[in-house]
Amino acid sequence: MKALLMLGIIKLLRIVLRIFYIFPIRKNRIIFISYKGSQYTCNPKYIFEYMYMRYKYEYIWCLNDRKKLPEEYKDVHTVSGLKRFYPYYFFIIMTSKYIINNVGIEPYFPIRKQQVVVNTWHGVGPKKDSRDASLYEKYRFSDRIIRDIRRNMISMIISPCAYFTRNTSKAWNTPEYKFIRIGYPRNDLFFANTDSQKMKVFSYFKIHGTAKLALYAPTYRGDYHSPDTFKNELNIKELLNTLKITFKNDFLFLYRSHRQKYSELTNEQVIQASEYPDMQELLCAADILITDYSSSMWDFSFTYRPCFIYAPDLEKYKAEQGFYMPLEELPFPLAETNEQLAHNISSFNPEHYEQAVKQYHKDLGSYETGTAREQFCKILFGEHHF
Repeated sequence: MKALLMLGIIKLLRIVLRIFYIFPIRKNRIIFISYKGSQYTCNPKYIFEYMYMRYKYEYIWCLNDRKKLPEEYKDVHTVSGLKRFYPYYFFIIMTSKYIINNVGIEPYFPIRKQQVVVNTWHGVGPKKDSRDASLYEKYRFSDRIIRDIRRNMISMIISPCAYFTRNTSKAWNTPEYKFIRIGYPRNDLFFANTDSQKMKVFSYFKIHGTAKLALYAPTYRGDYHSPDTFKNELNIKELLNTLKITFKNDFLFLYRSHRQKYSELTNEQVIQASEYPDMQELLCAADILITDYSSSMWDFSFTYRPCFIYAPDLEKYKAEQGFYMPLEELPFPLAETNEQLAHNISSFNPEHYEQAVKQYHKDLGSYETGTAREQFCKILFGEHHF
């Protein structure tokens, strides 16, 4: 019943919002939306910063907090994502030639044929898309309605690899020709010198420049409607001791929780990094990454630095969320216990790991070359076809 009511509201709004057709589309207007206005980050951020330096357009950011936009872009207009049912928000969306987002815009917008809606998405990993996961079965009908509406709204989707194109096109019921095979703009960072990003992170946390960083970044549990609290069992003291013995250095421990659920991890040895605005910069600064099912493992793999999987709830997660590929097939050593994690770190072989990561990129059909932003702009502005 709720799903049918929601569908009725969406259809009604799609009719009502056609009133904005009286306003012409601004051919030079581009709006960027990251996580529905909650953050200035991810692929939209890196596309925007590249464009801003090279193209003269009217740039608008959807941000709940204007202060999140760096001061150097003070001439860029913002509109609050918290006011998605306000006439001004409707006006901006309905008159923007280009709408670049990383989640999906609201299905109640009657997008016009002349508008270009780009979904950059925000990750690629072994876990299934929510539309394929058994945990979300009770939401399947309503999700399918929204998916089918959004499918017709999307002009193009940025893809980091053939694996993502294949699985996501099926999950979203979207034809593969809409996927542009260029890699993630946010990952261009890892193909260039990242010293400036590392210095920025060190300055933010007041860390000495010679320190080594172990970044722990687990993903969220439960479904996105009502996430579970993740009971974290990582033995930080043992981890840091093992890292020191193996890599002959002392390590600092940074903890980054998923944006949808700030699970607690309090310890005097922990540096809280959940509020840091850009995950990619943290990855640039990290010497070691420990994660579970997060797509950060794909991004970090292009640094070729050690990444370890710690998945204490693997069987439960497998049953509820599921995977497109077994974790055992990834190049990142898998552990379900602290003892296994310590063993994997102690027995780490850099040469074997590098070759395994290269094979991983090949097996998934990586499109990452460090030129995603440049390629995207050429496609968007018609400099070549895709």
